[in-house]
Amino acid sequence: MPGKIGVIIPAAGAGSRLGGVSKPLIEIGGQTLIGRLLEMFAGLNQVKRICVAVPQSNVIPFRKIVGSLQLQKLVEIVEGGTRRAFSVKNCFDFISGELKGEDLVCIHDAARPLLSKSDLERVIDAGWKDNVAFLAAKVKDTLKVVDEENQCVSTIDRSKVFAAQTPQVIKAELLARAYKTTKDISGLTDEIMLMEKIGIKARVIEPNHLNLKLTTLEDLELIRKLIS
Repeated sequence: MPGKIGVIIPAAGAGSRLGGVSKPLIEIGGQTLIGRLLEMFAGLNQVKRICVAVPQSNVIPFRKIVGSLQLQKLVEIVEGGTRRAFSVKNCFDFISGELKGEDLVCIHDAARPLLSKSDLERVIDAGWKDNVAFLAAKVKDTLKVVDEENQCVSTIDRSKVFAAQTPQVIKAELLARAYKTTKDISGLTDEIMLMEKIGIKARVIEPNHLNLKLTTLEDLELIRKLIS
């Protein structure tokens, strides 16, 4: 029988391409983007704890949102690191004591506010079965390798190339082992890379719904249209 789930939401990014705006605190349709995600994850019966990593300067605004949603007993706000990988580890260090080795850790970027409940449930189901799973979409564009002079030198076979997304779900014991044995995590851009370092394969689940990452003003405008 499945165990409990610890949720980690890294939300400590600077939002530099949005003019320094904290993306999770953006309000659309009367609700913040982080609020939408918190309510979705809080609705999962197996969730034991949700931990959100935020910039030190935004701890109070995030706690106010948690309070307005009456999720104080479930959600913890911690200070994020200088890089995403450190923010995730800070959260894991906080929640790991509440999880057993066979429990799941679900990591989802706050910058992906369009996550659907059905895709979330699909990737969690895969995590219970295969220990590690994540959402990833097949690459549609033709991929080119470019040299230092900006000249195209080759084409990559895209048939086996996927663009990684989140959520990424990992058994707690595997994540703990990876942190223990990996000396430098500064270059990691996601936790599937961390699993690769200890020789663990991950199940790929293709999303059925748009799971856009909020990066630019154009992304924000599209998200506004889709949510409103």
